[in-house]
Amino acid sequence: MKNSSTRFGLSVALATPFLPSGEVADTQLLTHAQACLAGGCDSVTLFGTTGEGPSLGWEERLRLLAHFKAAGIAGDRLVSGISATAVQDAVAQIKAAQAVGCTRILLPPPYYFKQPKNDGIEAWYREVLGHFDEGAIKVILYNIPALTEVALSVDLIGRLRDTLGDAVVGVKDSTGNWDYTEALLSAHKDISILVGEERHLAAAVRQGGAGAICGMANIDPAAVRRMAWEGAEDPYINQLVDLLETYPLIPAIKAAIAYGSGDQTWLNVRSPLMRIGDEDVSRLTQALDQLKNIKAA
Repeated sequence: MKNSSTRFGLSVALATPFLPSGEVADTQLLTHAQACLAGGCDSVTLFGTTGEGPSLGWEERLRLLAHFKAAGIAGDRLVSGISATAVQDAVAQIKAAQAVGCTRILLPPPYYFKQPKNDGIEAWYREVLGHFDEGAIKVILYNIPALTEVALSVDLIGRLRDTLGDAVVGVKDSTGNWDYTEALLSAHKDISILVGEERHLAAAVRQGGAGAICGMANIDPAAVRRMAWEGAEDPYINQLVDLLETYPLIPAIKAAIAYGSGDQTWLNVRSPLMRIGDEDVSRLTQALDQLKNIKAA
């Protein structure tokens, strides 16, 4: 495992609550972020996949970044996810994060045009980072091909590191493919390899992984922290992931947050996602009760 001084640790891929009107529930979001930090997270990641980042608009991003800064969640306590295909849009989102002291950026590849050549992906990243001085931002390359349909191969990540230099500080691996994770750890262990698939997290940490940006930290940050820092397996978290994956995952995570907090606002999602139905919420709640009892036993 990596030395503690070089570890990324655990960042919660922060879910976003919405009011019945569809607006972001700012107060609940900030309260939840603070609870995740108090519960064991080292930082929060805003505007990621679990947070429905691609469904949040420009003005919402600016407002939420300002709120988090005012609450003292900035600097190393914050990672900002980017959702953009145009270079200018990506640059604007990164500069908005910079304005509140956030320099760690979770940056997926441009995802509209499918099957782009590696030369094109490399050129896009180079153009984005060309707008920033050396050392101004720390880029975590975000590989989530199930959604972007643009894969960052181990070799391409090597090319991007050669092109972008020290600006690349890590990779978030959301492939769920253990063979890929092992190859990534073997080839790029000198940067922070972060695993989004919690069932692979502990094993990755034991092989040199630096931690995680993940959704289950919304639900039980203390348990996931032990996996991210100690490489300790946790059957409860594995069973929790298995359970939530039997439903549409993001709405299910939010239903689990509603279950834990007692705040039904968390059931709301933003289109094109749809909240899970009342019968599914009831079944999920019963299953979460059973898991909770197993964990307590």
